[in-house]
Amino acid sequence: MALPESVFHSNALVGRAKPNFFIVGAPKCGTTSLHEYLQRHPDVFMPFFKEPHFFGADLEGSRFRQFRNKPERYLKLFRDARGEKRIGESSPWYLASQRAAAEIQAYDPAAKIIIMLRNPIDMMYSMWSQFRYSGNEQIGTFEEALTAEADRRAGRRIRRAAHCITGLYYREMARFAEQVPRYFERFGSENVLVIIFDDFRSDTPAAFRAVLNFLELDPYHEMTFDIRNPNKEVRLEWLQKLIVDSGFSLMLLKDRLTYLATTSSLVPFSYRTRAVKGVIAVYTKYERRSPLTAELRRRLAGELEGEIDALSALLDRDLSHWYRVD
Repeated sequence: MALPESVFHSNALVGRAKPNFFIVGAPKCGTTSLHEYLQRHPDVFMPFFKEPHFFGADLEGSRFRQFRNKPERYLKLFRDARGEKRIGESSPWYLASQRAAAEIQAYDPAAKIIIMLRNPIDMMYSMWSQFRYSGNEQIGTFEEALTAEADRRAGRRIRRAAHCITGLYYREMARFAEQVPRYFERFGSENVLVIIFDDFRSDTPAAFRAVLNFLELDPYHEMTFDIRNPNKEVRLEWLQKLIVDSGFSLMLLKDRLTYLATTSSLVPFSYRTRAVKGVIAVYTKYERRSPLTAELRRRLAGELEGEIDALSALLDRDLSHWYRVD
């Protein structure tokens, strides 16, 4: 299990700024946008480095080992906090982890938890596309990647450079009705805010005000809301092949550059962050993702109907439109 709150009381860590709320997922459900919107609020500190995944000892993949059991490295992410009322971090795989909720509770039983959910069919497909871009996924079609889950549980068909093995079990990511109750049970439903991506997209200002009210912050701060984390494709395929064939991960390269930009004191922050964004821009192009075939969407809708109905009952909200296919 990841380190509980007692470890943060070592002499070297006393007085360090620490997070008191967590955006725990799910991936591809708007967490990047919410993280960046919260960065703009004067009473909130969110680090430039997103997704440290300090908690969640059962998460598989090299990306989840960067901060695990390294509290000093983790707390460096918050070194620029200056007395803000809320300090937070966003790690969207905490939701899929069976252990992260208990670990976060051991660290801070009073923490506030934000969960963002989306139609699981769209979430899985979007995640597959993201993994193709980052080099985590080697299978060229989403349908084939779904059929490979059994092989992957046996350790087969996993790329040497894969940084997020947990995410390759796509159907496991969609078990929201199992994942959300872990946080309700550990923190109480009054300390957990669940945001449906449909609402976040259709009325972003209202959804953001709900977040600020939940965090007990001024909900009337002036904000602009732009689109964040659109679908990405590889601009330079030869560069991706070079990185992946070397056994390294594009995501780990990005994380290392971002960590340096977050923690270095040698260069002004604006220059550090601009450099990271420039490196990413060289590699990336933005394109609309091709839609799922109607046949595959129907098949997944049939598989997930019971899961979605269970989530509807849990949240007391009808989400059946997620599995209705015209």
